[in-house]
Amino acid sequence: MKNIILFTIFLIFSFSSAFSGTMSGTFKTEVSEETGGYLLIKFSPCEKNKSLSCGIIENAVDKKGKISKKYEHKGKLLVWDMKDDGNGKFSSGKIWDPTKDKVYNSKMELLSKKKLAVSGCIAFFCRAQEWVKAN
Repeated sequence: MKNIILFTIFLIFSFSSAFSGTMSGTFKTEVSEETGGYLLIKFSPCEKNKSLSCGIIENAVDKKGKISKKYEHKGKLLVWDMKDDGNGKFSSGKIWDPTKDKVYNSKMELLSKKKLAVSGCIAFFCRAQEWVKAN
């Protein structure tokens, strides 16, 4: 009986730790200089590795504030394989820029409950944005 209880406790901690370090929620990207709109990115555990965070394009919002129903990249991964480094910091991931169709090495940091700093680099060329949590 004691072994069963210990095994059950082990399983509970194993599963809870696998999901504890992932980003969740939906964030608004900064307004695009090219389009005047922004994207809504929904974070959750990655499908292939539940201990990493991924963000999919949930919706695109045009410059008038309306959801674009025909956005071609809706449902695609924008951020993937983000590893939790602790203290709200994530690294070793990738981020895709759909306007330039380029993939960058990426990291993120929660600045507060409602702000997320995201950056991506190719070699030493980097771009960064602050995303705001969507309601």
